[in-house]
Amino acid sequence: MAVVWRAVHTETDRVVALKLVRPNLLENEQARELFVREARIAARIGRSDHIVDVLDAGIDAELQVPFLVMELLVGEPLDQRLRREGPLSGEPAADLVEQLGEALDQAHAAGVVHRDLKPQNLFLSKDRKGRTTLKVLDFGIAKLAETAQQSATQIGTPAYSAPEQLGASWRSIAEKQGQVISATVTPATDVWAFGLVVYEMLTGSASGDLWAATTLAELPVKIVLEPTPSAVARAGAKASHLPPGFDAWLARCLALDASKRWPRAGEAARAFVESTRVAPRAAIPSVPSPPQHASVSYPPAPSAGALPSAPVGGPPWGTTPSAPPPSPFAQSGWGTSPYPPVPSAVPRAPSHPGVSTTGAPWAAPLPQDPRLAAWAHDRRVDVRPAAFHELKALEPWTFVPAIGRTGLELFVMIDDAHARIAEAFGGDVVSQAMGEEKLVIALVSTPRARGRVALRSKLSTGLADDIGRGLKLLDGLVGVSTATKTLGDRVLEAQFDVESPSFQEGNAVLPMALRQLLVQGGFRGAFELRPGVMAVCHQQVKTFEPAGLDFLLGFLTSAYRALL
Repeated sequence: MAVVWRAVHTETDRVVALKLVRPNLLENEQARELFVREARIAARIGRSDHIVDVLDAGIDAELQVPFLVMELLVGEPLDQRLRREGPLSGEPAADLVEQLGEALDQAHAAGVVHRDLKPQNLFLSKDRKGRTTLKVLDFGIAKLAETAQQSATQIGTPAYSAPEQLGASWRSIAEKQGQVISATVTPATDVWAFGLVVYEMLTGSASGDLWAATTLAELPVKIVLEPTPSAVARAGAKASHLPPGFDAWLARCLALDASKRWPRAGEAARAFVESTRVAPRAAIPSVPSPPQHASVSYPPAPSAGALPSAPVGGPPWGTTPSAPPPSPFAQSGWGTSPYPPVPSAVPRAPSHPGVSTTGAPWAAPLPQDPRLAAWAHDRRVDVRPAAFHELKALEPWTFVPAIGRTGLELFVMIDDAHARIAEAFGGDVVSQAMGEEKLVIALVSTPRARGRVALRSKLSTGLADDIGRGLKLLDGLVGVSTATKTLGDRVLEAQFDVESPSFQEGNAVLPMALRQLLVQGGFRGAFELRPGVMAVCHQQVKTFEPAGLDFLLGFLTSAYRALL
């Protein structure tokens, strides 16, 4: 409804922004009123470091055009920044959320509700010290609190409109469903949009993505008639960008009943900031390399134990790093955890010693299988759609099949390590043709894994696995000539195919306790170590089914402790 010019104030030589009503709207009284209202509202709110400063306003005597004179901001709106650079995380995101909360609190204290909060109305510029500063723009359609009940509510951008902005018809529909929607626009209306803006800031999602609506007509249906979606589930591969407890935080911003939202934007901002500024975990001291073994004997079995966590990649066959690489699960901005750390939850009895089941507060029933949903809820395990690209980035493995697509994944803590278990499907046509495409991949990140060795049980290899590996050999994708096929351990090699960069490295990184667990425990499947990561595909666990997952957690626990 307006155009903005860069201008110079002729009396002071100050460079300013001059906002003018578009000529085609000059005869529209409502447009003129909304335009001029911005100047009055700015005066009511007062000066703020995070609200654009209105310097002058009026109607040009000659042209009869309403105008506003504002400070000129150099930078870009938040939506442009997200399109150009992608999501924000960590301290930069926390700073902007804190500034936005401060701006809204000041406006609300003056009795002003913005009602059209969105990334396009949040401008990012630099202050004199070079720090990024957020400025809230366009209070033109704002409402003063004392007149909100008498005013029309259907003003604002639909994707960010709170339920109370949808009109009386949706209030009636909600009432029949036993839900309450406010009849008035209040500061809680801005808290609704505030939550959506923060979600998009962290994930880089487009407006409306949280609701999975393809048309504007679907939005009110999704908002009023469906449960609040899980941000973690909607974010998919970007869920790692979300701070701990974000699902619960956003759900409170988006409560249908405005009285159940955060009472103030500043309070919501503080809760968000506290969750992002989590102290990093202390570094795990380096583990000395185990001795090399030329021959093997099997001592008595150790007690069963715990579970680890894993970094990605690793050097090619034949090289051993002097120190383990950083965890592959680590995400920039939120610390070193593969998934957001969570506030304390009421612990349930763990299924296995060493396995922590006090994970993220389990949100909406994401798994379709009610047994899996009940299992995850009972153990407080964080279940979400698997991050395909993150898992794919770990390939290639020696014996673990290539991934074509993914289903669900879960994260657990075992002792001092993070474990990730993902439901996947083989990516090659051979696996699919032979019906052997289903697999469950467990990844445990741990500095205890300091070299490379891969084992595959001879009794568990499927026809698809053998054919697929043969094709790889023909194509030169597997460097057999550079890998040793023996560790000099007849007992182990009677049951497993073995590959390692060298005889010495294979023996050094595969301790006796772990060999004993694999051999005497009758392991079937693929087991691989590379620097910083342990990967397991157990033949007995091919789907996300509670009994199988409990079995796999027990095995991972024992295997992790056997790495000591």
